[in-house]
Amino acid sequence: MEADLEERINYSFKQKDLLHRALLHRSRANEERQKQKVCTDQDALRTLGDAVLKTILCDLLMRSGYETKGEITIMKSAIENRPFLAELGRGFDLQNEILVGKGAGMQKHNEEPNVIAETLEAIIGAMYLDGGYEPAKMAVSGWYEPYREEMLKG
Repeated sequence: MEADLEERINYSFKQKDLLHRALLHRSRANEERQKQKVCTDQDALRTLGDAVLKTILCDLLMRSGYETKGEITIMKSAIENRPFLAELGRGFDLQNEILVGKGAGMQKHNEEPNVIAETLEAIIGAMYLDGGYEPAKMAVSGWYEPYREEMLKG
């Protein structure tokens, strides 16, 4: 299943455990932690992924002709917000890949926009750790390509 996701996000992980960790929601990690004592979830990767995404988007916007801090900030906020990231994540069928705990699964937490958006951020963080900035930027830039005209219009 993760191999299919790699194809959809246009990034192949060398360290497959990073992708697994990016998909591992805290609810599932807590269940696994009770059995194994150690289990790392997506939280730290989300924080890293958020920072990497901001950098990539600033880079793309500047290269698209946005020149002032105000222009960049306004456009970046429109294309990095939770609803937009959730839309991107749904495009990758991410809601079906997120590893949630039993209770969270019954409540369909994996379908919540915030959970999808946060998982996408964790994937970006994992890509950065796995391959560095340029490969992560290439993949993420491709995700935003359908919105390029919109980005250029401002």
